Amino acid sequence: MISLAPATAMGLAFLIVLLDTLKVRGWPVRLAFLTGAVLPGLVLLLSDPVEVVGGWDRRAGIEVAFTPLNAPFLVGEGVLFLFVALYAVSYFREDGRYAKVLSLLLLMHAGLMGAFVARDLFNFYIYSEIASVSAFALVALPGKEARRAAFKYLIVSLLASYLFVFAVGIIYMETGYLNVALIAENAVESRELSVALGIALSALLLKAGIFPLHSWLPDAHSMAPTPVSAMLSGALVKAPAYGMVLLISSLPSGEALRTALLAVAVASLFFGVAMALLQKNAKRLLAYHTVSQMGYVLLGIASLNFLGAAYYAMAHSIFKGGLFLGVGSLAGERKELGTFGYRGDHFLSISIIALSLAIGGVSPLVGAYGKGLLYENLDGLWKLAVPAGSVGTLASFTKLNAHLAAKRAGKIPLRLKVPVFGLALAAIAGGVYLNPHPNPKDTLYLALAVALFLLLRRAGLLGIKGAEKGGEIGEEINRLVAGLVAFVVLLSLIQGL
Repeated sequence: MISLAPATAMGLAFLIVLLDTLKVRGWPVRLAFLTGAVLPGLVLLLSDPVEVVGGWDRRAGIEVAFTPLNAPFLVGEGVLFLFVALYAVSYFREDGRYAKVLSLLLLMHAGLMGAFVARDLFNFYIYSEIASVSAFALVALPGKEARRAAFKYLIVSLLASYLFVFAVGIIYMETGYLNVALIAENAVESRELSVALGIALSALLLKAGIFPLHSWLPDAHSMAPTPVSAMLSGALVKAPAYGMVLLISSLPSGEALRTALLAVAVASLFFGVAMALLQKNAKRLLAYHTVSQMGYVLLGIASLNFLGAAYYAMAHSIFKGGLFLGVGSLAGERKELGTFGYRGDHFLSISIIALSLAIGGVSPLVGAYGKGLLYENLDGLWKLAVPAGSVGTLASFTKLNAHLAAKRAGKIPLRLKVPVFGLALAAIAGGVYLNPHPNPKDTLYLALAVALFLLLRRAGLLGIKGAEKGGEIGEEINRLVAGLVAFVVLLSLIQGL
């Protein structure tokens, strides 16, 4: 029954298109959409942990699973999509493309679920592409600038997809299998597999928006409609992370390669925080925190702490999705910090403060548990990246909340506030359930973060308008492609050492 979960969401997406074609509007469309947000999760809960579609032998069939390793990815995506769905039915109500937008969101949901339950590389690729193609169209909805961001995202993502499927072909040629368990049983260290792993990891690093292959992400995530931004940042970038888990758990990977990935993770973590501190655009600030937070996920993958990476990915889905919905609700068409705020709106102010503490890893909120798992499995100086990153992240969100507290909130419909509050409650409840014990060190991290914020503000280093804005789109794409090629060569060579 596991395979029915994405199939259910996909079928309901096509039903919405059919209803729209037949000129059926209103509640039937909303009912089909919300059913697609809830029903697939129930199907997963009623399924066996592992199954091969059609009852075939693993060697000939398609294996899917709902296990402790991929469950956090699925739970994070499912919880986020439920609240995004509640938000989207109101947010897009006046849009003439209402049914089409809801069907694309359901297709993204179906693609992500399919990717997360996949236990073979080819079906992981197919479902990831379904989610990505939906995202390209959704990012382009607002207008000219958004279409430009969507085009850049489309070109570089498709190139990464071609490279990934090429690498999968090499893996199949060398091992005879696409199923990750069978690949692990049959993989023998070779130059071909080293090259395939380097190519595939480079492609997935770009799709995950990890520095320095991140430059498509700030524009796409900041210019998309608010519920789409929440899904892109909270869920879509987790699919390539799960793909990295599949690859590294099934193929031989050397110590040199894992050390290189750890270095990339730390660089992404601190680069994202630094760029977020410079932003005046609120959604770009949140987008750069995705670059940073995916560095944490990569820390877990590179240190073979797949469960830690999974739980932190789940936490990020909840708090980052909530932050995009909350800030997007307050901002409306405005994006510059200082032009909108949450003062006087207790519902949104409490929610955003709670979500800000969660992304900073403050216990007992949901981010603290994942960061604790990551910290425990790191050695030597690598451990310092986790608390240092938390201080930088909290400093950045001190900046965000200082701006939001300075301005009064406008009139925001309750139906847009409830999903934000729901995700804040999920961040609190999830953290208390996983680890209810507060960490005394969090007080120190908060104090350091506030001190860092005040120091940077006094030095005039906060808020550079247009920080890291690109030039011509062709030049941006060329630079990103050159970076991707360099990464392919570098990781292939390192893996061959």
